[in-house]
Amino acid sequence: MTTTSWTGISIVVHTIARNARGEILLLERMNTGYMDGFYSLPGGHVEPGESATHAAIREICEESELVVEFVCPRVVMPFDGGVDIIFEAQEWEGVPTIGEPDRCSRIGWFHQHLLPQNVAPFVPKALELIENGVWYFEFHD
Repeated sequence: MTTTSWTGISIVVHTIARNARGEILLLERMNTGYMDGFYSLPGGHVEPGESATHAAIREICEESELVVEFVCPRVVMPFDGGVDIIFEAQEWEGVPTIGEPDRCSRIGWFHQHLLPQNVAPFVPKALELIENGVWYFEFHD
């Protein structure tokens, strides 16, 4: 397993899951101290000694209770002090359920071009980049 060992760099992973209609799974954040009240992709920080791929799988399983065994990196978006890596679940099983009720107030499927107004700004940008085949983008609010 490849591990992440960049000192002082925040590595955040997010995973896109699409249903049969092509809708994107989003969770509304709460009580996290960051972007609370905004919808975001399931995700979180890579833990010391953990690969980004493993972290993406762990986070989507913890937050949505979906069973995911494989994810594919789709886009890398550096930000001040770190990097977001957006993965996509190639296959998953289960019914999305809020797995962390103390950190998530809502969960739901949304059409890529009809996202809620309170979506985290990186989400529509990441989806646009993926749709256009771009794998790297330096995102600034």
